[in-house]
Amino acid sequence: MATTRITASNLALELDGKSAGSLRSCQPASVRVEVNHGGTAPDFAVRGGVRIALGEMAAEADLAEPGPLVDWLARLLSGDMALQSGAVVLADMNFKAQRRIGFSGACLTALNWPVLDAADGKRPFTVGLRWLAERVDDDAASGNVKDRLSGKRKTIQAGNFRIDGLPFGGEFVTRIALPAISMAWPGADTGGSRWDGRPAAVLTLGELRLEVAARHGDAVRKWVRQLIADGTLDNNEALHLKVDMLDAALKKALATIDLQGCQLRGLDEGVLGRADAPAGLSLRFAVGALKLTLS
Repeated sequence: MATTRITASNLALELDGKSAGSLRSCQPASVRVEVNHGGTAPDFAVRGGVRIALGEMAAEADLAEPGPLVDWLARLLSGDMALQSGAVVLADMNFKAQRRIGFSGACLTALNWPVLDAADGKRPFTVGLRWLAERVDDDAASGNVKDRLSGKRKTIQAGNFRIDGLPFGGEFVTRIALPAISMAWPGADTGGSRWDGRPAAVLTLGELRLEVAARHGDAVRKWVRQLIADGTLDNNEALHLKVDMLDAALKKALATIDLQGCQLRGLDEGVLGRADAPAGLSLRFAVGALKLTLS
């Protein structure tokens, strides 16, 4: 199986036999073959045993409404390690299925979020996900996928956000980089059945980064200095933040990212004295837990 990247508007995702919406792109799994050499002659390489390893699959998807994909992501964040089966279906411009890449025994290994930028009101809320599967096969493709690609509401825009829980005004925040998520499965790169014994997985959350406009810097610096004045940071000083993704009218929350146990890890400032680029501030937080819900 080649590692060519599929990029098309007519990509549909299925999870456990249910439609999980459309994908912006999909990277099929690569195949690696390692030959156990039994000698120095070339024919030994052919006759010897081999070790087969499947690479990760990857996809980009717009989150717009609840469904199987959001459920899969939510299970990952809650620590549910149940394995997933599904398929990626590639259709032509008439929505007729041309290729079906089935996978089974799959576990998510990474989840990345779009940068939320208040100055970019038209960027879709597109997530990137990666997963490893125990088995990947090209299955027979047939039928029309148009119904599986049509959603009931428009895509959420990444620039339409609101953040609550900060000790200073949430309206000060102009840009949010949400924590990247990775899942490490010990022994997942070995041959044979990847999940024999169901090894314990380790979920890692990256840092949360908030950018604040320079004109609001005094309030941010004052809070940081008060927080670190005694040279310690207690758990009860951690913040519980909530990021709401809003509709076009900036009133109704369509999705919520709940960030618990946010501990300050740094304050960075831009270069002073540049009229073309006023110096903003950037706050970095370690995050204890993250939850995603769509309404």
